[in-house]
Amino acid sequence: MAAANQSVMPVVWMPATVQEAFALYEEYFPDVEWIAGGTWRQIEREKGTAFAGNIIALEQVSELTSVHEEENYMRIGACMTLEELIQEPYISREILGEALRQIAAPAVRTRGTIGGNIMYGHGDALPALMALQAELEVWNGRSYARLPVEEAASYEGTFLLTAVLLPKTPEASAGDVHFFEKIGRREAFTASLLAVSGCARRQAGGSWKARLALVGGKDAPVRLRRAEACVAESGWTPEAFFKALEADYQPGDEPFSSGSYRLQAAAHLFLSRLWLEDNAEKGGVHNV
Repeated sequence: MAAANQSVMPVVWMPATVQEAFALYEEYFPDVEWIAGGTWRQIEREKGTAFAGNIIALEQVSELTSVHEEENYMRIGACMTLEELIQEPYISREILGEALRQIAAPAVRTRGTIGGNIMYGHGDALPALMALQAELEVWNGRSYARLPVEEAASYEGTFLLTAVLLPKTPEASAGDVHFFEKIGRREAFTASLLAVSGCARRQAGGSWKARLALVGGKDAPVRLRRAEACVAESGWTPEAFFKALEADYQPGDEPFSSGSYRLQAAAHLFLSRLWLEDNAEKGGVHNV
């Protein structure tokens, strides 16, 4: 494996505020990058991608490294490590906590940050955040803005992710199903081939009011709007769900998994939570 060919050491800047970090980025653009835990960036360096000439380390920006409880949501600083969040009682008992516990190895979770997992673009935390209706707080150089997780990739202009705003949710009732499931090439300490998540409330007639999301391989995370509409209909079937999922999600082939495999796997993971638990006694497993 080729090592990064970087004969000149980069200059490391350590700002104390979000505004200072953003100003440094604008001053040295394009030969500049922000860095938090650095776990993903180290992998890229080992593949041969050199660091920029200027590195802006965010670890001393206090508003990025704390969790605050607001009236309607938890404000999670973007530089909070995955392990720190796992230790937060409210986060740990939610599906976000389950997603974080399944990311990489313990050593990675002690350095990797929630912001890095999001900005990587394919992180396992993304579908759980989307199912929980989390928003992102960003600084765009002029003001703070809020946007849904799924819109981060299409946001116009440069921004610095400052926090995740996680809505407070009531305790799940008997009719609620919250879940996170991940498939990897081996049982643990591996990059995911597919991660799915959902928050659903059982309605009359076997229907669900649901928020469903997934991320697979190098695909962008997807909120599954057609699949959600399908299960909201009384009398929906696994076959109808698969067609709706297929309309939402068109994965491409990758070295370790085909698009067809990830689509089929996603369908079975969702149906195991939304169909089989209610209908196993009525007809067993359906093939889709």
